Amino acid sequence: MSLSSDSSDDFSDLKDAVSEQISRVHSTGSFATFGTVKDFVLPGISVDGVGDLRLPLSEDDAHILAKASCQAPFGKGTETLIDESVRKTWEIDARSVHFLNEAWQRSIDGIVERAAAELGITESRRCVRADFYKMLLYEKGAMFKPHRDSEKLSGMFGTLVICLPSLHTGGAVCLHHGNKEERFETKFLAHSMKKVEPVQEGYRWVLTYNLIHDSRDQAPSASILDARTRDFMQSLTQWQDSQPRHGYLVWTLDHKYTKAGLELAHLKGDDYHRVRHAVLSYTAHGEIFVMLANMELCVTSQNDEEGEESSELYLRHIVDTDGFQLSLPDGVPIAEDALLQTVFGTERDPDQQGGGEYLGN
Repeated sequence: MSLSSDSSDDFSDLKDAVSEQISRVHSTGSFATFGTVKDFVLPGISVDGVGDLRLPLSEDDAHILAKASCQAPFGKGTETLIDESVRKTWEIDARSVHFLNEAWQRSIDGIVERAAAELGITESRRCVRADFYKMLLYEKGAMFKPHRDSEKLSGMFGTLVICLPSLHTGGAVCLHHGNKEERFETKFLAHSMKKVEPVQEGYRWVLTYNLIHDSRDQAPSASILDARTRDFMQSLTQWQDSQPRHGYLVWTLDHKYTKAGLELAHLKGDDYHRVRHAVLSYTAHGEIFVMLANMELCVTSQNDEEGEESSELYLRHIVDTDGFQLSLPDGVPIAEDALLQTVFGTERDPDQQGGGEYLGN
């Protein structure tokens, strides 16, 4: 099917209309949030091989705790490494840490509900829980270079960090998401690129929890279509009636997701609200469906004097919004005129490189 110049312009206008409708949808929360606990509950911490620990942490107890700890590793690709030039931190696994005060868990539950609300999880924040992961101890000079927390459990969407009473300076956490930056001394945070600045004096003592969403159904309580949804449906109908040469459109999400994170309930911030809005609109429309996938940009460089490059975009691991993989070929090429945004990623270092080939996703 060929398109005239006029029909191509009309199709471009329809794509712009769909893109604008999606762009208008925003999360009510932030990608990171910070808080101070006013009525702090003593957790009653006991560590195997150490015994009960007093708060605030004394220098003597810090020395004992460090001796009972292991050097914290970090991941790079499929490898698990220990390198103090990248991460210098002591850690104790959750299995060796015990909380003797039963009120501590109730305090954590309250913190989690507040954090979920501030992160924009409004309809079902009671389905969010925090699983204790590790105790960390940062002594003088300890730090962690820019990194992103891995998804350790199904439904994990972020990390909760509790900074316990311990005199120290330095050790602030810097977080980056897109062009936004936050700097916290203590924090709750969703997945984002972050670093821990070096501790200058004393000991930074923290508990880390994995934030997990247990619910697949985050639909709003009312099914009434608002004006924004009706406008979106109208744009979709006009796009469909234009008989596009490709029967799909591609919108790139703000966050980067693993295969395990590709389902509606695990999406973050604007991504969750935009996809949910699209699902409601498409369900009402009845003939259009929403799918999630990883997008891969493959750049091939010719090994000659001219150094010409060619690039192709692919969709990989295509799933429905519940995370179930569809019976579609892996590596579906994306047509350029199906993209609703300018392709990003060409300025990044490749995730994989072989010979003259670079892969980025």
